[in-house]
Amino acid sequence: MHHLLNEERRQDYQMTKQYDVLAIGVAAVDDLLYVSSYPPSNVKVSVTARERHGGGPACTAIATVGTLEGRSAYCARLGKDDRSIYIEHLLQQCHVDTTHIIRDSEAAPYHSSIVVDLHGNRNVFYDASMFKPLTTDHLADSLILSAELVLLDHVAEPALTEIAKKIRNLGVPILGDIEGRSESALLLANIVDHLVVPSDFARWASNSVNPLDACAYLARTRRTTTVITAGSDGCYYTSGTNSSITHFPAFKVETFDTNGCGDTFHGAFALAVARNFSLDHAISFASAAAAVKASGGNGTKRGWNALPTLEDIILFLRSYSYPTNHYRSELLERIANIAIA
Repeated sequence: MHHLLNEERRQDYQMTKQYDVLAIGVAAVDDLLYVSSYPPSNVKVSVTARERHGGGPACTAIATVGTLEGRSAYCARLGKDDRSIYIEHLLQQCHVDTTHIIRDSEAAPYHSSIVVDLHGNRNVFYDASMFKPLTTDHLADSLILSAELVLLDHVAEPALTEIAKKIRNLGVPILGDIEGRSESALLLANIVDHLVVPSDFARWASNSVNPLDACAYLARTRRTTTVITAGSDGCYYTSGTNSSITHFPAFKVETFDTNGCGDTFHGAFALAVARNFSLDHAISFASAAAAVKASGGNGTKRGWNALPTLEDIILFLRSYSYPTNHYRSELLERIANIAIA
């Protein structure tokens, strides 16, 4: 009976989805320090620039969905402190619905200090002491059912495993952006429909240094897609339990700032899945989004200011040659249709 009730609720909402992507996970305020080269211990180094930006895996991903004209919403526990207000304002500027944020006077975003060198390499030092994760009691069925896809992240304990189970029971697809290395992270990975993880996590989870083997190992779980992102090496992906792994090389761009590129990929991929792109098209779209983000508007933009628009991606892809003009035409048409829907 419980299953039948969930199926009835799912059918009630499936024709009236309000959002393409609902994101649940980490919000962060990033204070970035730019240096000419990363220093060794016990030295003094001059800071060439200092900036504040929005961050966090789920938060950056949903900001990407918003800038790409997807219907987007973010849910988290945030307070009324300066950092909470800052991140909420930035999300609104990216056209993300923040009305589902739950006010908690004891909660605040992660606070990260990030040191970035001239080559875009960075180290992240974060303080998560004020971040309070959501529980299943915070999430109404109606909110979950209002989304085509729910994006969950995992950086540190506790993993959002119980929330994932609730979403799964309601029949809504889940994209898992998982970085934290723990048994609960592996449990979460086994629940999600679309697993998108960095190569470091994949190597740890599979005990394999070869990304092809790591992708095949993770894909043994019955899920729709498995994707491993590998920075400048591109990504590796497969569908279902298919033993055939595809490598998609990264687009070649002049890198300005790689901070947030992985999360940009996740957001663009989530939107593509929500809009029923083929897997190949979704990978191409997400890879282009990450490349545009890395280029930073030809070295003029950082942080969320560098998040790509649909126009940015269309112009970027038009400049690239594909194996066939037909493939590129199909892809560009799918991307252009995002703005029409």
